[in-house]
Amino acid sequence: MKHYLASTPDNLAWPTSASIEHCEIADDGAVVVRWDDQQLSRFHPLWLRDNCACNICLHAFTREHLTDLLDLPLDIKADKVKLDADGALVVSWQLDSHVGVFNPGWLFAHSGLPQGQNSQEQCSEPLLWTASDLPEPLSFNAVDEQVSDELLLEVLLAVERTGLARIRNAGSSRDTIEALGLRVGPVRETHFARIFDVISLADGDSNAYTSERLSAHTDIPTREAPPGLQVLHCLVAEAQGGESTMTDGYKIAADLAEQFPQDFTILSTVKWCFANRGGDTDYRWQAPIINVDSDGKVFELRLLPFSRAPLMTDYENVEPVYRALQRFMTMANSPEYQMNYKFAAGDIVIFDNRRILHGREEFFPQSGDRELRGLYLDRDDMHSKIRMHTNQRNRQAAGLEV
Repeated sequence: MKHYLASTPDNLAWPTSASIEHCEIADDGAVVVRWDDQQLSRFHPLWLRDNCACNICLHAFTREHLTDLLDLPLDIKADKVKLDADGALVVSWQLDSHVGVFNPGWLFAHSGLPQGQNSQEQCSEPLLWTASDLPEPLSFNAVDEQVSDELLLEVLLAVERTGLARIRNAGSSRDTIEALGLRVGPVRETHFARIFDVISLADGDSNAYTSERLSAHTDIPTREAPPGLQVLHCLVAEAQGGESTMTDGYKIAADLAEQFPQDFTILSTVKWCFANRGGDTDYRWQAPIINVDSDGKVFELRLLPFSRAPLMTDYENVEPVYRALQRFMTMANSPEYQMNYKFAAGDIVIFDNRRILHGREEFFPQSGDRELRGLYLDRDDMHSKIRMHTNQRNRQAAGLEV
């Protein structure tokens, strides 16, 4: 992998195996780059001018634009292109004779061509799984009850890939979970406690605080933006029962789309209202069970069966909607899809609350104590942490100052 010296708009290291073999200006004004594997990329001169990373166009520290977009003519044209001694693309524009130097690694990553494994922009594609594929969370061992930066990165990469990961032998200090969470990002506060204890309570404000079985669900779909990650630290695991369950909601959605496309369409378009109707709060939000982006890609699941408000739909839709939801819930709670494992004292499990449906078998308080501590984080912070760790590795590999 080669590391180029030219600055980039984000100031990240962009290692790449690609290099520019030739560049020219096409008849229609496009800047055409031929890579060493003979693939071609066409870059619009306006796009290149907008992404110039020189100190005139971009703040050296914040990496935010200094050039006002309104000052760039839509018909701006490149005047000359060449390669410098390091192989970077050099573009000079007509009108203002401005010159920009473009890092080939960054340029290749934004070319739309297939990327290598070290690309900063390449988010890990989710690995969909069933219970036979992944009978327990991918596990990582703390050393002397400590989680190193490198170990934390591997854990977060596993969460990004499979939706969950487990750290073992992390001890039983009540302060551990907050310290670990803050290394990823700020604790996501909700109407529950900032750091919550999952124990059996006679007057608990959620079914989670009882000893009863909990079916597969996501937490807090009652909010406009549910927490992205949940972290649970097991302090005591003496009670019989209480096995944790995890289901890959992305896998359920994918199989529904293939096997029961009508149900998938219903669950990705019909909105359910979820509501916290107890206590002194009234949070509620309407959204489909399966949420997809503009490309039809699933990015979020929302399901808290015991916090559903009444379905509001036309009469003739009621039965098909309930049928689709029952099918989804049956799959999510089936042995085919649902992982089942036992917490041990010192275990920390991190999972994607907007992908993984979690649950718990009934436990028996009279047989022993059971105590978990938990908190929420946002997925954005995990992705940021992964990018920053990856960039640090890349810059160290390139011999650049970190």
